[in-house]
Amino acid sequence: MLLVLVLIGLNMRPLLTSIGPLLPQLRAASGMSFTVASLLTALPMVAMGALALAGGWINQNFRERYSVAAGLLMIVNGALLREMAPHSVMLLSSALLGGIGIGIIQVVMPTVIKRQFQRRMPQVMGLWSAALMGGGGLGAALTPWIAGHSEVWHSSLAWWALPAIIALIGWWPQSQTSASAIQQNTGSAVKITRHPRAWALGLYFGVINGGYGSLIAWLPPYYMQLGNSAQFSGTLLALMTVGQTAGALLLPMLARHEDRRLLLLIALALQMVGFLGFILWPTHLSVLWAIACGVGLGGAFPLCLVLALDHAGHPVISGKLVAFMQGIGFIIAGISPYLSGILRSLSGDFLVDWMFHAVCVFGLMLLTLRFAPSRYPQEWDSTK
Repeated sequence: MLLVLVLIGLNMRPLLTSIGPLLPQLRAASGMSFTVASLLTALPMVAMGALALAGGWINQNFRERYSVAAGLLMIVNGALLREMAPHSVMLLSSALLGGIGIGIIQVVMPTVIKRQFQRRMPQVMGLWSAALMGGGGLGAALTPWIAGHSEVWHSSLAWWALPAIIALIGWWPQSQTSASAIQQNTGSAVKITRHPRAWALGLYFGVINGGYGSLIAWLPPYYMQLGNSAQFSGTLLALMTVGQTAGALLLPMLARHEDRRLLLLIALALQMVGFLGFILWPTHLSVLWAIACGVGLGGAFPLCLVLALDHAGHPVISGKLVAFMQGIGFIIAGISPYLSGILRSLSGDFLVDWMFHAVCVFGLMLLTLRFAPSRYPQEWDSTK
């Protein structure tokens, strides 16, 4: 099951990260503005958020086996749509379809991990997140290389259907023997939306992933604007995701205590270093800034999920909380690259956007201090 989780995780981000290195060609071929092009990243993230908000309903009405299989099939079809000529409508449709598939899978996986790996939950969540980030790195690094060796450059985007097919082949027999298919109604009456802590977690998760959304959409174009090649810019994004993979693996392994604040502050500090580097010294030590941002973003993602799961002992309640946090969070994160595209169009460069995210990281550090275990809500059922 661990191997299958890794295979599935590898398919969660190439749909998003494969766009950035080819953005100049896509814009030239389709006539998209920066603002419309930002929807290629924003739409999947908003779809992921909308599906997460429906997570409770999905878990209660559909078997995990079929939910994950359907999500992988949507990713396959979303990638294959990109084989066609790069028209804006077709590209946006592929982004939306793939985002729905990713959203379904991301709703199911935290509950699967908590149930099957309860004693090693932070470590397995880190492994899942590392696979997710690693897949993003492969999407950024391999897509321009495949495009350079293809007769039709945009067909390189369709190749990302292949790993989703492999993951589906692995998941189908393995899931047949997995426990629990449809969640029971115990805890389903809890009204997560009425508790301020659920909204605080959603905002926290959203702003962190908003930084990720802006970077995967605009980091390659930023460095191409500075005079670098598409291959170098895509490689820089890939190195950022290598840092994410390392952060997703290492920081959760250090989570020995229930209080996650110190590790979260370390992750946010690394993000701050990266954004300040992009602002002040973009052409010097650019690899260091990318890796620092990556480690911070990669470590924060699984720690946020674990933080939400810590808030409730019952799997159904904690699953609803994680789904709600991801729902609000991914909608916020989906707005981020769109906002970045607007800022780029208005200012002529990306520095204003990097400054905006640096300020957001500082705000997240202050919010982190509120997540003391002694202040976790004790009775979620009081919000009925």
